[in-house]
Amino acid sequence: MKFERLQPELHDRKAFDCGNASLNLYLRQFANQDQNRGLSRVYVLAEQRRIVGYYSLSAYSVATDALADQTRTGAYRELPFLLLGRLAVDQAFQGQGLGDALIIHAFKTTVEAAEKIGIFGMIVDAKDERAAGFYEHFGFKRLNASKNRLVLPFSAIKKAIQV
Repeated sequence: MKFERLQPELHDRKAFDCGNASLNLYLRQFANQDQNRGLSRVYVLAEQRRIVGYYSLSAYSVATDALADQTRTGAYRELPFLLLGRLAVDQAFQGQGLGDALIIHAFKTTVEAAEKIGIFGMIVDAKDERAAGFYEHFGFKRLNASKNRLVLPFSAIKKAIQV
């Protein structure tokens, strides 16, 4: 298995099934369109043509008043983040720690991007409480205004991958 940017001519998007219709639909119908329009980048963990899991990243800004007090910085009204838009593992591979591998790869990609542009952290919208718990395991904290939107400062990302 290896991590790659999604390539529709190489990766079989139709066979992917994580058990969540909206995550499957995104990969099959919208992920490549979003990449082509410059809205996001989609990374897959693939075994040859088969997609084992995927995640998407895009630029995002967060209003500082939505952040916890200890996360706020300076007089800025908004801070730059990367949005972890989607993360999913095919049902045939669930329970093997591949969700952890996907998020760690997303952290490494964020660190690489932060060497070139300013990034204060990562933000994610958890689809449910179970997903929110998964992200909290990595240190994400819930935003003040939303119980399913979580944030992780860049310093915690670097610590998680020990850079």
